[in-house]
Amino acid sequence: MERSARFERGAARLAEMGGDIANITGPLADVAPDLATLVGEFAFGDLYTRPGLDLPQRQLVTIAALVTLGDTERQLRFHTHAALDVGLKPSEIVETVIHLLAFAGNPRVFNAMLTVKGVFAERGLLPVE
Repeated sequence: MERSARFERGAARLAEMGGDIANITGPLADVAPDLATLVGEFAFGDLYTRPGLDLPQRQLVTIAALVTLGDTERQLRFHTHAALDVGLKPSEIVETVIHLLAFAGNPRVFNAMLTVKGVFAERGLLPVE
């Protein structure tokens, strides 16, 4: 299957963030391949390549959205890794999640912080200073 330039641009941007487009397309290939293509094209090929915000800023916005939505552990894990890969400090990620307490509520912030902590533990970044 030939991929669009948008999809290839999205795959390249995702790789810059430490991700692999196959992790998006693979699990959906037998049920919704178009969904994987749309995510690759739109989210990573269009939105993540727009001017105006750099990758660290985009990662903080994404983390904030995922925490606020809740029930996004898989995506929050990926974007926490990506945030670290594009240069954010653990303390910046922690402060972003704490800041959401007034907007997303205690259960979402607490659960998100446990997910973030798990990523930090995997990477040997605990305790956060």
